[in-house]
Amino acid sequence: MQDPTRRSFLRAGFALGAVGLAGCTSLAGSGGGSGDEGATLRTYDVAGSPGGPVPVLPDGQVALLDWWATWCAPCKPQMAGLREVRERFPEIHMLSITNEGEDAPIEAFWTEYEGTWPVASDTELRTNERFGVNRIPTLLVFDPEGTEQWRHVGLAAAESVAKALREAGAEEG
Repeated sequence: MQDPTRRSFLRAGFALGAVGLAGCTSLAGSGGGSGDEGATLRTYDVAGSPGGPVPVLPDGQVALLDWWATWCAPCKPQMAGLREVRERFPEIHMLSITNEGEDAPIEAFWTEYEGTWPVASDTELRTNERFGVNRIPTLLVFDPEGTEQWRHVGLAAAESVAKALREAGAEEG
């Protein structure tokens, strides 16, 4: 029997397709225009995550967004690669997003796999909808203008992510 969280996520993915076709793609807190000004998620205060609101996609910064889940087998080894990326590119905006809503498993995962950047929960799947994410893990890289430059579904090597970040304008620190 599948984990109910995973099953719920998969069902939601199908629902997202229908909602996306209907044109409903705004994030909570967004200005309602074509951009995502003001769109934030609450991050957990655990390990390297600061707690409090964090912009999903801030203006003027190269950004790496990571969708993951505690039940996702490839997400576990992906954490080491993402830590390496964080060390190499400390100035980028980096945010990991889960659609799970139970704090304890998320915090335990983040501590066990040594997350050193913000982690947030989006149980309403608004970021999934906005960015067309329907599989876990998914990584997206954006340039400072907020244009998606790279998308990867599945386990990604740190060097592939680093290359995408450099191509989007990030500099290694």
